[in-house]
Amino acid sequence: MPGSGSSTRNGGGIRSQLGTATNVRLSVLSEPYWAEFEDRFGIDPGLTRIGYLFLAASDDELETLRTHVDLQHRFGVASELLTAADVGARWPVLADLGFSGAGFCASDGYLNQHRALRGFLTAAEAAGATIECGIEVLGFEVRADRIDAVRTTGGSVQADVVVNCAGAWAPTLAQQLGVVLPIRSRRVQLLHARTVDALPPDLPWLIGPHGQVHIRREGTGRAQVGGFLGKDETVDPWAFDHDADEEWIGAVLTEVVRCFGIEVGRSSVLESWAGLYPSTPDQHPIIDRTDAGMVVVGGFAGLGLMHAPAAGLLSAELIVGGQIDSLEPDEVSLARFSGRVQTVEQTGFQPWVFEEGRTRMGERCSYVKAGLALSVLKTTRASCRLRQRIASRRLLPSACLRSR
Repeated sequence: MPGSGSSTRNGGGIRSQLGTATNVRLSVLSEPYWAEFEDRFGIDPGLTRIGYLFLAASDDELETLRTHVDLQHRFGVASELLTAADVGARWPVLADLGFSGAGFCASDGYLNQHRALRGFLTAAEAAGATIECGIEVLGFEVRADRIDAVRTTGGSVQADVVVNCAGAWAPTLAQQLGVVLPIRSRRVQLLHARTVDALPPDLPWLIGPHGQVHIRREGTGRAQVGGFLGKDETVDPWAFDHDADEEWIGAVLTEVVRCFGIEVGRSSVLESWAGLYPSTPDQHPIIDRTDAGMVVVGGFAGLGLMHAPAAGLLSAELIVGGQIDSLEPDEVSLARFSGRVQTVEQTGFQPWVFEEGRTRMGERCSYVKAGLALSVLKTTRASCRLRQRIASRRLLPSACLRSR
């Protein structure tokens, strides 16, 4: 089913506070779509702009946030660098907790992933796409070194263009064509719980130092809590535990008290779960076409939901126009991993830890053998509509679609 992978198992975050030019640009490209989502798609995505507050525990961390804010300003993001006094004055509940300062952007926030997904799917069907569920991809029919059709449990599907946006399972599909995608599946855990004291209504989404723990309001009297707690776990996407670990639940609630002074009792936990962050070494996505004609869209490192509009725009530019125009293509190309990674996104999660001799493509990925769903688009009759949508900037993000 659409969204049954990781798209609905995340925190729903939408933000422009990021630490690399590539990811900031992807947020800037996506922002108009989220701001106008209900007008475009007829569904309220529940976008709640409470702001993200990235907290620093030392002067060095604050200096890093200063660098990030300066970068964000280059692309028109209205983020701020706050001193410890600023933080305490705006949110008294955070005063005297020892923070050196913070980065803040009031337009950041979160939305309801299920509503957003429904909006995209409804619009896709209205534009002529057929959503096919419960069909397993078995392989490809290749002629003259190009994909001619996709073999599925529902039969073969002739396709002019095949888009692999299968998330954590994308490497398995690509491997069938001899393509190595440096994407690993990082397990992330979240929970909803009642707080002992109601969180102030103006409290932003709090991101602790190094992004190891975070908390935000989730309705009245409830909170969403998450964090890696220094553990970066790579898992098999076909066999990972979808439930949060009991040990993690206890540890993350303890860390919330220590870091933010917010008490959440273990018995007040309402639900918990685990999802995946399909991640590349630099935490930037791959949006590129392989030699066999497969368009790869994946490896967003937990930012796939917030950057879905930009992903759809860049993918359509690549499919229809033959090249990406709204971003420098090299920033999202697969070929960039043939050498050493230069820039890594480090806001909000633990970055990839490199080992000497394992920083080149093909040396850090493991795969499992199985079929899975992927996007199949026949562009023969759809290309004109796609060109018009590129011109009007009204593109859909990549999804499991087949045009009629």
